[in-house]
Amino acid sequence: MLRLTSLEVVNFGPFKGRQTVDFRPEPGVTVFYGENMRGKTSLLNAIRFALVGSVLGRGQRAVAFENLMNLEARAEGERHFEVSLELSHARGAYRLTRTGKAGPQGDYVPGLYLERGGQPLSPDQALHEVEQILPKDIARFFLFDGELLQEYEDLLHGESDMGPQISAAIEKILGVPILTGARDSAKAALDRAEAALAVAAQGDQKTREFGTQLQSLAATRDVLTKDLFRLEQDLEDLRGRKAGLEAAMRRRERFAALLEKRDRLTEDLDEARTKLAGTAEAMAAAMAPAWAALIRPRLVTTAAALGDREQTLQAAVTRAQVLRDLSHGHDPDCPTCLQTVGAAAQARIRTALEGGTDDGEARSQRELAALRRRLEALQMQIDAANPEALRLLWQGEEDMRNKIYALEGEIKDIAAKLGGETESELRGLSRDYDSVVREIVAAEEGLTATQGKLAENAVYREGIQRRLDKLAGNQMEAERRRRDMAAQVYGLFSEGVHAYREQLRQVVEADASAFFLKMTTEKDYAGLQINETYGLTILHKDGAIIPVRSAGAEHVVALSLVAALQNNAPLRGPIFIDSPFGRLDGGHRKNIVQTLPGMADQVVLLVYEDELPVQAARETLKDQLRAEWGLERASARHTRIVKR
Repeated sequence: MLRLTSLEVVNFGPFKGRQTVDFRPEPGVTVFYGENMRGKTSLLNAIRFALVGSVLGRGQRAVAFENLMNLEARAEGERHFEVSLELSHARGAYRLTRTGKAGPQGDYVPGLYLERGGQPLSPDQALHEVEQILPKDIARFFLFDGELLQEYEDLLHGESDMGPQISAAIEKILGVPILTGARDSAKAALDRAEAALAVAAQGDQKTREFGTQLQSLAATRDVLTKDLFRLEQDLEDLRGRKAGLEAAMRRRERFAALLEKRDRLTEDLDEARTKLAGTAEAMAAAMAPAWAALIRPRLVTTAAALGDREQTLQAAVTRAQVLRDLSHGHDPDCPTCLQTVGAAAQARIRTALEGGTDDGEARSQRELAALRRRLEALQMQIDAANPEALRLLWQGEEDMRNKIYALEGEIKDIAAKLGGETESELRGLSRDYDSVVREIVAAEEGLTATQGKLAENAVYREGIQRRLDKLAGNQMEAERRRRDMAAQVYGLFSEGVHAYREQLRQVVEADASAFFLKMTTEKDYAGLQINETYGLTILHKDGAIIPVRSAGAEHVVALSLVAALQNNAPLRGPIFIDSPFGRLDGGHRKNIVQTLPGMADQVVLLVYEDELPVQAARETLKDQLRAEWGLERASARHTRIVKR
């Protein structure tokens, strides 16, 4: 079991000078209280730096060593920072010190010093011993913050890039690599036995050809296996890069939203300018006859008089046409009374018409046509001289100019918030992300193709082995027995790995469910269900899976998984948690605090008081509360660690 006894920091992050924290030896919970920007994450990073030699910033990105130096101390001429841990482990008592010293070029060179039982170890021994104390790959299960807890949701999604990495780390903390290492060793022994059998087959005329084919296939297999390992490593690196880029993009979501909004506003601005140009053309056309608006009332009066005259002329022309039709019998029915007009009446109409002249009717028609042309021209002038339409055009142009002004102002404000470097960084992140995605697709395709070739190679080798076994004589019996024994051992370990993984999943599921039920406030939940990648889903009492979980539920499930892993891992150690209650209500917070002492013998919480009030922690933990520490501001760049 790994237990921390004391922590000493010198000019690390916000912790200026030499500051020491002593941890109580009894099992329980230690709480560090600090407001935002007071150094809670830096304290967690100090532990991480000492144990694994690296520091993580936002998005789990490594922080450069030169950024770990306390700024006030640097301004005063200091060029050295360090973190020391005193700890106990199954391998003994240790004092572990990591340092950073400024080099000639201003970069900081890391240093490692380790004592075991008071005796200093050589640099190579120290590196080996530290890796045995806490392997870097499983440090995530001892040192984590709220951001890291979010990664455990990826275990539920097969398309996730972080899921496979977390699954591999889970199996490592549970001890699976010990068994898989034995299986791989057995596979190597089987490969050697098959190679020896192929060499032996070449000594016999009947089997020489088979032996040569086996050797060739074995050589191809070795090349493909190396390619497979390389592709797997490349894929893991690419997925790590993608996860880092995604985290960086998430941190800049606000800026990305601003950039998207600016692009949308720019499109609106271009459209508004196009409309303004169209409005200007319409205004120019409308201004040409604008003078007529001054005499519009007179034009309207004249048009009305002409309209009256048009009606009089139209009535006269129509009367003459109707009488002519009746007089000649073209239409015997009177259009007014609808009575039939007889011959006598028609004759009287003709007599009356003969008293007039056709020239009068023709003049009336000519006058009517001329009058209508004048009316049409006047109406066109009246419409063109419409002051209301002109006013609407003026108002539309003014509104469009105001819109353009507002859009330009918004775009300018966004540009000020973004800054040239931020925009360049966002676009660079997007380009890098697209590039990494393409590389991942190519690597996955290459991996699938290589796996297929290896499978084909195995089928060919098995076929040749069977044919070789039929032809081989007694002189190859010893090699066959070695191969068969190696195959049986390999098969035994392969089955053992599968059985052990299944057993581990069942145990982790049971323990995670027990912790989850202690922490959740929902009484209708029955527990958790595990999948092949150690992802956990919530089960209702009726057996149904809860498909959609809140951020708070994800938090509780992740803590349940961490607790279950601690409960089943060969290596037990302290749990350091930074700001674990940010998305949880009071009921969940109380339940989690009550459960913390059962997760590990040594639990350290880094919180601010609004997140976990002091009195609430004392009442909930009672005698399991081992110590309270405060991170107090001395200045913007200097935090003191004070025992409460």
